[in-house]
Amino acid sequence: MAGPKSRRATIGLTAALVTAVPAGTFGVVAVSTYVGFGAALLLGLVVGVAWIVGLVRLLGPVGCWVAIVSVALGGGAIGEAVSARDAVILDARGVTVTARVAAVHDHPQDKHPNSTYDLVGELGLPIPNGTVYGNLHAHAVGDRVLVRYDPEGVAAATAPDDIDFSQDLAIAAALDAVLMAAVAGLGALVVRNGRPRRVPFRRGTVIGQD
Repeated sequence: MAGPKSRRATIGLTAALVTAVPAGTFGVVAVSTYVGFGAALLLGLVVGVAWIVGLVRLLGPVGCWVAIVSVALGGGAIGEAVSARDAVILDARGVTVTARVAAVHDHPQDKHPNSTYDLVGELGLPIPNGTVYGNLHAHAVGDRVLVRYDPEGVAAATAPDDIDFSQDLAIAAALDAVLMAAVAGLGALVVRNGRPRRVPFRRGTVIGQD
């Protein structure tokens, strides 16, 4: 069993990892809003690497497995938080227009096939941040679609019916809460039982077989 100093270190590391979840999510969103996408991407990479290193220090090799799931959940939380931010901006200063599809980019190879559509105004001028996502082949060049856009180009143009601040924020908060609870629980297990000494699968084991 770990000594008092080791337990205090584990508790401190766990607390730092738990705190980093909402701080990282909303920090990245804030930086992307007030500084720019490049700075937000850099911050996200730094936070992500620090998070993975922290998990490995907390859990040993098992932390690598946990990090894979954590990064996916964290990325989803950031995406939903960005959508919530966009909803606030579009509600405050958005302009609703009938736009025209100027270009279509199909992505049939994606896990969920989709298309992106570049929009322009009625006079042919580009709409700021005016690339929208939709179902595969939902629109063709020349189609007209109703969108709400941010004149300053911070928020992404979105169909009015797809703007839902409450839902986006709730999903972001739920994903962060799951991450925080999972890390807190794993940290408590390490304090009580010590750090796992091996990965969950024996080398050469085929998953699903004894």
